[in-house]
Amino acid sequence: MAARKEHRMKSLKRPHVLSSAELVARILEQPALMDAVRALPGATLARLIERVGLEDAGTLVTLASTAQLARVWDDDLWRAAEAGQDETFQPARFALWLQVMREAGEDALVQRLVELPQDLVALAFHRLVLVLDMDVLAEELGEPGDEAAEIEKALETSTFEEWEEFRVVARQPDVWDDVWSALVSLDRDHHDRLRAILEQCCAMSTEYISGQGGLFQVLTADEMLDSDVAADRDDRRSSEGFVSPADARAFLALAKQNAEHPDSASVRDPITRAYFRNLGAPNAPHEKAEHENAEHTAPEQPKRGAEAKAPADSPLQPPGAAELGPLVALLQEAEILEPTAAALLPALTAEEGRPAPDLTAPLFEEAMVLLRERDPELFSERVRELGYLVNVWMAGGTHEGRRPRPAEARERVLRTCETALRARLLPDALTPERALAALMTTPADLLFRQGFSSGVG
Repeated sequence: MAARKEHRMKSLKRPHVLSSAELVARILEQPALMDAVRALPGATLARLIERVGLEDAGTLVTLASTAQLARVWDDDLWRAAEAGQDETFQPARFALWLQVMREAGEDALVQRLVELPQDLVALAFHRLVLVLDMDVLAEELGEPGDEAAEIEKALETSTFEEWEEFRVVARQPDVWDDVWSALVSLDRDHHDRLRAILEQCCAMSTEYISGQGGLFQVLTADEMLDSDVAADRDDRRSSEGFVSPADARAFLALAKQNAEHPDSASVRDPITRAYFRNLGAPNAPHEKAEHENAEHTAPEQPKRGAEAKAPADSPLQPPGAAELGPLVALLQEAEILEPTAAALLPALTAEEGRPAPDLTAPLFEEAMVLLRERDPELFSERVRELGYLVNVWMAGGTHEGRRPRPAEARERVLRTCETALRARLLPDALTPERALAALMTTPADLLFRQGFSSGVG
């Protein structure tokens, strides 16, 4: 027992995490890893670029397909002012992307701008430039009044260029050269595409200058496009198991209420029900008595060792992808990958015959090990629930004032579930068998809510 405790203590020491420079060097020095980058899911590639830093990720961006890049933008171009807050589109970040994409050459930049969703590209440029119809502008400036004089004065001091009937005015002069250069490059071979983008931008900008409703109207038009793009982004991310900051905050708020309303902790909350319903996963068949006879619909338990394969919907291995094993191992070492069964509970999916690392929550770990042996389908269900909770904490929680990394969110979730599991068993003996019995009848999200309301979260 003493030796086991000593091993547990050692396992809590954080291993060396690769630096950005080490990570890029190890990828670029092996052609097989570079090929594997092209097969990475966009969400994982986004985490890789975030870790490396966009300014130093030019080679990785060059390797990416446009489909990968569109998914990367879902993560990278939207940021929250503070951890756990709603994410908004960041135009300055798009300007930096223009610089990085141009490093691969003008043709490569143009190809990206043509292949990416037009609404997204139009939104990005609209946040960086004001596109004005010069005929409409001339009419407005000809009207008497203070507003026309103020607009004319502002235009005289602005940075701008003219393109056919449009005046394109810099909204962020410090990135103007990159923005205008990208528009000129797009015009060279894709004139119609550029016109469609500028017309879309002009439809918003003109409302402000024309005075038809004033600033409110143009903000409304802006928000409509922003909302459409954001909604499409949310749909894509939800299908991959992501949790929005708003849903995460709502879930955590409900969890805090458990202390005031203990009975609510015995019923799965509507946010979690909707999440698993959207994923097509089981919705807590053990939650209430009327569900006790419900059939499990969990996927077949993954095999171990050489026979192991990632499921078809795994974020690590999309169907038809190249062999990602070495790159996956490297990204796990760098703590980049999204939470999955293998990354979430390494002790529970360890290959037979290998020493399994201990978790932060020993009793919870032991109960999960027993659950895997007694009921593999329910074990898979609990792993999915834990993955959901990790995503919740990453989206709505904080770690030292910033957004938690996957490993940090995992530790918080396991520690919180461990606290709740022990509280359910006390004052009786804290045995693995009793912990297993509790885990078989209590979904992990309910355990988390109980532990979170006790102050662990």
